[in-house]
Amino acid sequence: MQIAFTVLKLLIVLIFLVKFLRRPSVVWGIGLLTVTTAVLLDTLLGTFDRDALLGELGFFFYIIAGALLAGSAAWFWGVVRPWLPGSAGTGQSAVLSTPSASFPVEVRPAHSAPVPAAEMPAPPPRTAAVPVAPPPRAPGYKDGYAAAGYDRQMLYEEIRLRFSRDDLQDLMFDLDVNELDVVVAGQTNDELIVRIMDAADDNGQTGAVALAVERILTPPPPEYLPRPEKLSPESPRTVIRHYLLAHYSVEQLQALAGELGIDWEQLDAGTKKDKTRALLLYLYRRNRITDLLHVIQAQA
Repeated sequence: MQIAFTVLKLLIVLIFLVKFLRRPSVVWGIGLLTVTTAVLLDTLLGTFDRDALLGELGFFFYIIAGALLAGSAAWFWGVVRPWLPGSAGTGQSAVLSTPSASFPVEVRPAHSAPVPAAEMPAPPPRTAAVPVAPPPRAPGYKDGYAAAGYDRQMLYEEIRLRFSRDDLQDLMFDLDVNELDVVVAGQTNDELIVRIMDAADDNGQTGAVALAVERILTPPPPEYLPRPEKLSPESPRTVIRHYLLAHYSVEQLQALAGELGIDWEQLDAGTKKDKTRALLLYLYRRNRITDLLHVIQAQA
């Protein structure tokens, strides 16, 4: 008889374990923990001197018994609750999943009247994005983008549709466009893009604009970047910027600034990209980019 009870207890634990593994949930987790604890406690009380063990446990026995009772109640309520009247899934309006659809479908009561079309709110009209063309240049202007084999309008549209304000800051840095020359108070992103493209055109950098845009939208993987010993002051700004972003964390950048004698807190606040750009701007404006490369190469 004792063996039969032992087998029955193990079978109950096994059933709860299978239920929990097949459908993991809090309810079956509580049930599995409850029956496992109950079986272990019963085994201890049956193996050792019951009275002596109860005397050793003292008040803790009642705590364990109360926890088992609460666990059993919680498991039972979680199992029977979906079948009670008025619970979710048994009312007149339920959310069902059908094999032919991957989204929930609301089943309305049969007696509910359809909503008249006149009472249904009309969807807001969709407004298509109207491309904003750059303003025309002065008469006699020679388009440097066309001379370099690029469509100025298409390049403008790609920047306008895909660049954030932060990306425009990166674009100005990569093209060595002075922010004070193109940024004015109250200007929109469209106006800023035009001024950046005009400045690049005036500086003879029309061919570099498309490359800079591509590198901002799809940053080069770290393995495609040059090794530290290959970096030089003549390396493109975007290459050095992407090298720092790929190989240095914010904490390492802060330590790097400390080695160069730069107050990290005085740099522009913001994200890692903002801090990296501000650090490089500080060094470029003071002709100290060589100092940065020496530290990077010494750490490599």
